[in-house]
Amino acid sequence: MTREQSRAQTRERLLDAARAVFARSGFHGASVEEIASEAGFSTGALYSNFEGKEDLFLVLMDREIEEHAREIARAVKEQATISGRAAGGARRWMKMIEREPQTLLLFMEFWAYGVRDAAIRPKVAERFAHTRRVLTSLIADGVRDFDLELAIPAEQLAVAIDALADGIARQKLADPQAVPDELMGRVLAALLSAVTRPAGTGTRSEP
Repeated sequence: MTREQSRAQTRERLLDAARAVFARSGFHGASVEEIASEAGFSTGALYSNFEGKEDLFLVLMDREIEEHAREIARAVKEQATISGRAAGGARRWMKMIEREPQTLLLFMEFWAYGVRDAAIRPKVAERFAHTRRVLTSLIADGVRDFDLELAIPAEQLAVAIDALADGIARQKLADPQAVPDELMGRVLAALLSAVTRPAGTGTRSEP
């Protein structure tokens, strides 16, 4: 194993440990000592790879967001209609809420922490902006693939869909019985139907 490979392996072990510790203790409750111990390293190894707990969490967010984005994109692109893509992406999101509730809670916790700190806020905002860019790209793909037009810019529609997903997640985590698994897909399909139309027709499309 080269030095670079060994360093990459150490970083991955630290990130895996951080994910477990943050999920168990929360962002504020976790310590660098606990994370390093979980990974089987000293705190020196952690600080040689990351600036500290905050930097470690931001890198972990990057990794988690990338994985979630790829998962959602695959679920969307497997479908053959706009409504199918809405339902496919929504189903995958609902499964992720059920499968990884602690990860979503951590993102919410760090969002609340970040927006209160002017120095951290741009870093947190950039992570959420990445998610919106992924959604914008998926929307643009759908518009192109099905020869549609949008009533509002794709970037603004991505903001609305991201907000819908976050809101559904909060409601589902707080009161699972109040949020049927199919609700997000239905609402998203209705939203897309309202803001799309066949290109050049000026009339609303049917999903």
